[in-house]
Amino acid sequence: MFVATLASASGALSLCRVARPMPATTRRPTHASAMSSVDADTESVPHSLSLHGFVKRTAKGGVIVEVEDSGNDVEAFLPWQEAPISINKKVKKHETMKELMPLGLQREFLVSEGGEGSQQGEERLLVVSAKDVDTNLMWKRVEQIFNNCTYEKENLSVIVNGVNKGGLTAFIAGYPVFVPISQLLRRADGEMWDAQSLQEHYMKKRISIAMLEIGREDRRVVCSEIKAVENDALRGLRVGQVIQGRVRKIERFGVFVGIQGTKMSALLHVSNISGRHVDHPEDVLDHGETVTAMIIGMDEDYSNISLSTAVLEEERGAMMEDKKSVYDGAEEMAAKVMAAGEGVDE
Repeated sequence: MFVATLASASGALSLCRVARPMPATTRRPTHASAMSSVDADTESVPHSLSLHGFVKRTAKGGVIVEVEDSGNDVEAFLPWQEAPISINKKVKKHETMKELMPLGLQREFLVSEGGEGSQQGEERLLVVSAKDVDTNLMWKRVEQIFNNCTYEKENLSVIVNGVNKGGLTAFIAGYPVFVPISQLLRRADGEMWDAQSLQEHYMKKRISIAMLEIGREDRRVVCSEIKAVENDALRGLRVGQVIQGRVRKIERFGVFVGIQGTKMSALLHVSNISGRHVDHPEDVLDHGETVTAMIIGMDEDYSNISLSTAVLEEERGAMMEDKKSVYDGAEEMAAKVMAAGEGVDE
């Protein structure tokens, strides 16, 4: 069984185990296998084909690996450019290849995109890649992290390893990510970020970021420092909590109240504004007004948050007559509501 690891002792991302080389008497390839297409029709070789094998010997510009295809053992060529991904250092031809691809190493390989065959002596061997396997493994991990950032509002702690006029670069699980300047927190002095200030404030520093978007086609990962702060604010919310926010939008069915520290809005439904009937939210609240309300319901991914001011009324209709008194006694009333377990959806 193969165990996925992000880094081995040599710093390589790998899906492998080291074993003794197989006997030299292993079977030679048969033309019934997919490998025969190297000689017959190189364009028909399936580039997505995954093969298991081991490093058999070194060769000029790479190593010879023996892979199993359709029950047959076949030799293939792995150039140094297709060596396993090294998280800690760049691959430097033969010296690093010996570290990353020692003789006897068993692992998975993919037929290389440039696998039209490599001439090795009198034989033309299929070209395979270990790097493509590792890249796919890393991308799967990136997708898992993205889902956690999206649905669980989890953040990531990274060390900035690069700065340019467009933003910052870092690594997440060995994968390069980019934080655009537009997704950085504002400078303390209110000035715009420039190359020098970015270098001084961020380079080699540890920061908290969240994945903002991933491009599954180009495998691009964009992160945000602003989103990380928003995630922290959202994770701190709970049913029964009293919050303050400004009215961002008014609809016939209710008002949307902005949650401080985030771009998200919670819904204060017209039926939850007061214990007395409200014809239209604008009869009680104005656009831009600061509202104090209690959270009465919330989805696990924080996508839908419901508020109520009605539960904070000591007397029915107080929101329509004296909102300030309702807001002033909000914390006390919220505690009573939660103790009674009424009007909330936990």
